[in-house]
Amino acid sequence: MPSFRRAEAVLLAGLFFLCSPALRAQEEGPRIALLQAEARGQDIFVRFRLSGALNPELASQVASGLETSIRYELRLYRHNAHWLWDNHMQTRKYQISATYDPITREYVLAETLDNRLLQRSTAREFAEVARRLVSRENLLVFRVRHEDWRTNLYVSMRATFDSGYLFTIIPVDSRTSWKNSNRFEVKVPK
Repeated sequence: MPSFRRAEAVLLAGLFFLCSPALRAQEEGPRIALLQAEARGQDIFVRFRLSGALNPELASQVASGLETSIRYELRLYRHNAHWLWDNHMQTRKYQISATYDPITREYVLAETLDNRLLQRSTAREFAEVARRLVSRENLLVFRVRHEDWRTNLYVSMRATFDSGYLFTIIPVDSRTSWKNSNRFEVKVPK
């Protein structure tokens, strides 16, 4: 009887492994590995890192001179402990684009927040471009009004980027799942 239970357990484990390619793909695919939020007065800054997005196709797209963008959607929420849904307060869209300029032999990076240019810079090394595409420190994304101070806030974020082409002509986007930051408070002096 014990050998039958062991065989049954092995069979069930094998079936679970074979039937869960979506779970394995989600674990192995691109994901936001780090998301931290910090309030400094009325301003909310984030720090993030995206893992698994710079696959060889995306890297060759950047190196060939095609504009490559990663779009980040950030949402500010107030957590409700006694309610099913959290209060959605604001949404922002941050995008960073990289293009290779063969004349100057530099990569041009453009950062926008809600389609307004934040910064344009250049980089000579691909490693620097790759780092800047998938991570950011001290990005000011939200400002809470003086009379709208809040407690128990968090930021939720996901990334969208070009992951290749279907039938060599139809662009296909990849999207990460949502990642929540740490909870924090906005303390505004009265």
